[in-house]
Amino acid sequence: MTRAYYLKVAEAKAACAAPLRVEADSESMVGHEEQAETFRRFASQWDVLAASYRASAEQADPA
Repeated sequence: MTRAYYLKVAEAKAACAAPLRVEADSESMVGHEEQAETFRRFASQWDVLAASYRASAEQADPA
């Protein structure tokens, strides 16, 4: 697979984390800290996946 592929997937994975952070902030604002932490944890998992794909992109063929 190409570098462009891995970067595109990394971008998509990172985009999945953003709404989860918004949801975490919303839950936190209404005092639902347990739910907020769950959403933060899910967002963090998406961040890890995105970082993994970025690392793969660095090792992939540029073509």
